Amino acid sequence: MARTRNRRYRFDMAFVVKLSPEDTEALREQATREHRSMHEVVVLAIKTRIDGDRRAAALDGLFDQSAAEDAELLDRLAQ
Repeated sequence: MARTRNRRYRFDMAFVVKLSPEDTEALREQATREHRSMHEVVVLAIKTRIDGDRRAAALDGLFDQSAAEDAELLDRLAQ
């Protein structure tokens, strides 16, 4: 099924994001402050959000692994 989906959808396609007038103006102002295009600001914001979520997931995994490995020590420290 994934192969059919890959043929049907291209992942390098453009898509439309509809913003409120207020959000559009905020985006325009941000782009001006950064000397970037509005498109570039949006792409960077998306990448930043995805990278942050990936880092948080990785840290959660490390915490869970550490908690499991050190459960006995954590129990003793809690007492």
